[in-house]
Amino acid sequence: MLDDDRTEEHHAPWRPDPRRLPGLLHGAYAFVGVAGFRRDRIGRRAAGPRGLAPFRFALRRIQTRTVPRTRATCAALTGPGRRPVAGLTRTVDGRLREPVDGPAVARARAAAAGHRAERRPRHLWCADGERAGPAAAVRSGTPLPPLPPRFFPAAERTHWQDVRGALHLRPDAAGAADAATDGAPDRATDPAPDTAPLHAGVLLVHGEPASAREAYRQQGEAAPGDPHLLAGRLLAHTALHPGHRRLLARPERFAVAVEGEGPEVRERAARRPAAPETRA
Repeated sequence: MLDDDRTEEHHAPWRPDPRRLPGLLHGAYAFVGVAGFRRDRIGRRAAGPRGLAPFRFALRRIQTRTVPRTRATCAALTGPGRRPVAGLTRTVDGRLREPVDGPAVARARAAAAGHRAERRPRHLWCADGERAGPAAAVRSGTPLPPLPPRFFPAAERTHWQDVRGALHLRPDAAGAADAATDGAPDRATDPAPDTAPLHAGVLLVHGEPASAREAYRQQGEAAPGDPHLLAGRLLAHTALHPGHRRLLARPERFAVAVEGEGPEVRERAARRPAAPETRA
């Protein structure tokens, strides 16, 4: 169906690890079915007593839409592959036009953005010789230099759990312990909580970004460089400053630039993306 580059470097929004292109396409077909299952249960209290069906449907349609985009930029379809992938794209695009409860859509977008913001710093790095440039630019206030993303070798990647994603499943709960226990078909892929501190994530999911950012900052002092805390702080910051959402496109770049810097430098660096970068 496609020319496989055989590299595990593609973002699978429903998994913690990067995937090869065939696995990414396979997952998209699976989650198109999951999204349809959720759509059919919207408004059926017996099928979804917690009222999660609109959120899950909105989340899965957002996630599956990223796959045709990845395919368009990273893979060449063969003749037999064009027709089914075109059909998949039409199905997902049609579902994106279906009306869904506004708060559920907002939560789904936040959950998808949170997964991506944490996934990139966990999987991407830059060579030691490239680190000095971004750090110097942050201290001097000059534009950040280009920083090509490099993937960690597969042997060095560690499994992680999307704790904030679990909290989005249960925004009414103070914790994420039972966030993924409704027994539905995508249960195995839903994020499960770990032992990471949940307080800041609860504040963020409950719509208190200022308090969440401060909580992430305090936790980050004890664990500098933690990708979960870095992503959480950026998510809280961009919720307060929507014009800075460009930070979420390359959070690993921000992490390199502020590594070892104090809170004042980090705050100044976070406020700079309001100005667009110069294209190379």
